[in-house]
Amino acid sequence: MNSDRVSAIPTEARSHQGMRAGIVSRVLANSADFALLLIALVGSYGGWLALRFLANPTGFTITRPSFLLALLLGAVYLFLYFTLSWATTGRTYGDHLMGLRVVSFRGEKLHWSAAVARAAFCTAFPLGLFWTIISNQNRSVQDVVLRTSVIYDWSLHGADS
Repeated sequence: MNSDRVSAIPTEARSHQGMRAGIVSRVLANSADFALLLIALVGSYGGWLALRFLANPTGFTITRPSFLLALLLGAVYLFLYFTLSWATTGRTYGDHLMGLRVVSFRGEKLHWSAAVARAAFCTAFPLGLFWTIISNQNRSVQDVVLRTSVIYDWSLHGADS
């Protein structure tokens, strides 16, 4: 048997493995996550309309949800999505697509309390991400305050496995 192992990490990416991610990678990951959020919101709206139709087919009318309701529901979905993703695998689906992972200051997966805090901070203040542009360490406001980092990690298991 040959003892050479094939790496899942592309040759071009190996030098970036474990480095903090920049703004472009993070914006692309967040854009994918935002698309998932929109799909979840539209799906929820469709489900709500279907339930209302089944409850009263003859009196059914399509109603448009208020912007405030959509914003609040979106914030709740985003908070839950971020929390569950970061506390379990350390990455959202967008992070997975871009080869990113959120880690603690020790380089480990976030504990539930840290994932909740980061999810709340990112949901309430998404513009904090753009601090990455001027940070010489590629850290967002959330990363600085909560001592987290978003790193390039193409491994399948995570930072602390």
